[in-house]
Amino acid sequence: MPLTVGEVYRAIDAFAPFKNADEWDNAGLLAGDPDWNVTGILCALDLNFSVIEEALRLGANLIVTHHPILFRGRKNLREDDAEGRLLCRLVRNDLALIAAHTNFDNASPGVNDALAARLGLRALVELPEGMRMGIPEEQTLGAFRERAEKALGGPVRMYGEGERRVSRVAVLGGAGGDYASIACEAGADAYLTGEIAHHKAWDAYMSGMCVLEAGHAATELPAIHLLADGLQKAANGVKWNVRIYESEAALFR
Repeated sequence: MPLTVGEVYRAIDAFAPFKNADEWDNAGLLAGDPDWNVTGILCALDLNFSVIEEALRLGANLIVTHHPILFRGRKNLREDDAEGRLLCRLVRNDLALIAAHTNFDNASPGVNDALAARLGLRALVELPEGMRMGIPEEQTLGAFRERAEKALGGPVRMYGEGERRVSRVAVLGGAGGDYASIACEAGADAYLTGEIAHHKAWDAYMSGMCVLEAGHAATELPAIHLLADGLQKAANGVKWNVRIYESEAALFR
């Protein structure tokens, strides 16, 4: 039974409704034809030339990313800038592109459920802006930081004393610096996000909450597995004979 690009869009819409994307976002079908038959799906955090080459090598003609392109209204399609070259490469190779961005951030389960699971948080509570708060296995901030570095594959900056005991940790993948106050007001002892300005982290610390900054991509990469798994289950459920792959071309962690 053939699967179309439009049906993949609707499958994503079922677990991460596009109507729930933030107004400023550019989630949705960004390239290709909804009536194209899908030969394979490659899920990635970002669109780049390595991801395109990986899709072609795998025989996948649909790429599903978390981060969109075309944020700034283009008035030309030129190959002397990076985004223009990406778009031309998609078009020349008949590749479709869907972005599941803030709609996936706001989904349940979504980006922050995947992050919380990777960090071993239990008894999750949903907070505004898609944030999740849960109970860590480790009892000190320093020990939890070590877990985060192992789980996310990179260094984690810590604002707070390593020996401080933590019983509630809030997480928000990506650029979550503007939302630290939500975690603080919810009673979190620590807040882990991808990016936060120094003064905002300091303000949160002075308010009694520790902060961990783990990197934008590192905090969102766990969600790519959740995205691919959701699509594979949808495909299996209606017996679509298509393979869904997770990209190995992660340039930033």
